[in-house]
This record gives sequence, C-alpha cells and structure tokens, in this order.
Amino acid sequence: EMKRILFLFVLLTAMLAVSQTADGRRRIRLRKASARQQTVIRKAELNTFAPIIFGADSVVMDSPLRTKDEMGMGSGTMIYVCTMPEVKVPGTLTLSDCHDFAQVFIDDEYIGKMERAKNERSLGLPPVHDGQELKIIVEAIGRSSSGMSADDFVGLAGQVTYVADIDGNELALNLKRWTILTVPDGYDNAAKALAAAQAADDTAVTSKSGYYRFNAIFSRSGSIYLNMGNFGRGQVFVNGNPLGDFSNDSSAQTLKVLRKYLKHGPNEVVVLDVMGPSSTDEKIMLQAQDKP
Repeated sequence: EMKRILFLFVLLTAMLAVSQTADGRRRIRLRKASARQQTVIRKAELNTFAPIIFGADSVVMDSPLRTKDEMGMGSGTMIYVCTMPEVKVPGTLTLSDCHDFAQVFIDDEYIGKMERAKNERSLGLPPVHDGQELKIIVEAIGRSSSGMSADDFVGLAGQVTYVADIDGNELALNLKRWTILTVPDGYDNAAKALAAAQAADDTAVTSKSGYYRFNAIFSRSGSIYLNMGNFGRGQVFVNGNPLGDFSNDSSAQTLKVLRKYLKHGPNEVVVLDVMGPSSTDEKIMLQAQDKP
C-alpha cells in the first residue's frame, strides 16, 4: 500500500508545477505534456489495386531481347517474361548485359536482384515447374552517382542463360523467346492502369508489384511525410502530384507531402511499387509521420 501511495505522489509531482506569486501565495498549474510525434494520418483505406502489367502501354510477344530504345519508350520500366520448362533442381540465372537494375521473379514470387553498378550478373533460382514464368523487371538507376552515361541504353541485351547441374550433367538454356512490356512513369499512366483494373474487375491484390490507390485523410496542421518503409521500390502521387521515388534499400524512404497538394476530406494517394511491399501481412498499410 505504501508503494502505491509513493507512486501516486511521484506521478502527481511530475504532472504539477508549483510556483510562488509576488504576495507569497503559492499557485499550482498543470505542466504541459512533452511533445510527441503527431498523428498526421487519420484514416487510409486501400481503394484499388492493379497489377503492374495493367500499366503496360506496348507489348511484343515471342521476341528476342530488346532495349527500351528499341521499344520506342521514354522513361519507365521494362518487363521481360519468359515461360520456363521444368527444371527439378536449383540453377543459376545469368544476365550478360543488364542496364541497370533488375529484379527477378518466378511467377509473382520475388527471387532477388542484380545491379550493374555492383557488377552483379548472376542469381540463384529455385527449381521451376513447366509453364512457370520467369519475370525480370529492369529500371535505370544510379547513373549520376556511379559515373554511367545517362544516354546509355536501358534494358537487357546480349544473352540471358539458365544453367543447372542434373546428376553431374550440365543443363544450359539460352532463353530467347520473350514477352516484353513497357510501363511508362507518371500519374496519367497509373490512373489508366487503375481504371483498367476496375473495368476488368481485377482489383484483388493477387501479386505484389503494381499500383496501390489509397483514400487517405490527413491532419490539418503540421508537416506530413509518407513513410514508405513497408513498400519496395517505386513512385508516389498525391492527388495526381508526384512526390518522388522511394526504395527500401536506400535512405529514400520518406517523402514530404506539400500542403498545397492536399484537400479537405479524402485524398487520393497512388503508389507504383515495381518490387512490391515487403510486408507479408494481407492488409497493405499506408503510413505517415510529422518528421522525415
């Protein structure tokens, strides 16, 4: 009982401040609570999802490798898809000439990445079943920091090979028949992809890479930074305004939302995530804070 009384006394002392007035009387005032990080997002609901393939504006099938320039594309992302034969043992995928950053998937399962600036060319693959799709998403990144020319090509060139050891015998596949898609950057293309997914009634989150549209209500005071730590790699738009790029393997994980971009009530937040959220939770969450 004594400990309980002592605890209450200490708590009351921390909450109250006592000061002396000019006439010697004492007055008591409440001490303000220490400042904490404000809650800047009151509500955020995932409204629509569109797989990244809905953002493709051009496609070629049964094609050899082509670069972004050969596809007549401006800024954006290249997607290469190849249907695999059955290989019952793990193997090694090698990209002889990848510019600049490649993410590798089997169907929609993320396998790993290769980065030109780090001289990464090979990646281990698990066994694959007949008909599974090898998907390689390629972007141009890090050119200014690594000294690479901004005019250099983007995409895959040379050869893509898959090698596996089967009972001491080497199985070597030179993958040549590709479906190639181009996905432009920008809000207009994101809006088209989301509209197409709604029209097709295909808005369930069945893959990770794609477009996520949230309806978000923000607080009316203080700074707002979207925390993209739960997502993979991509771009963000608020009410059609670009906030910039984010990546979960760099320091660029918070993006400032300018007040002039916001409106009263629900705000549209669109996330293009070419890698997909890192969270394994079924519910994809949008987070915000009042500091970077």
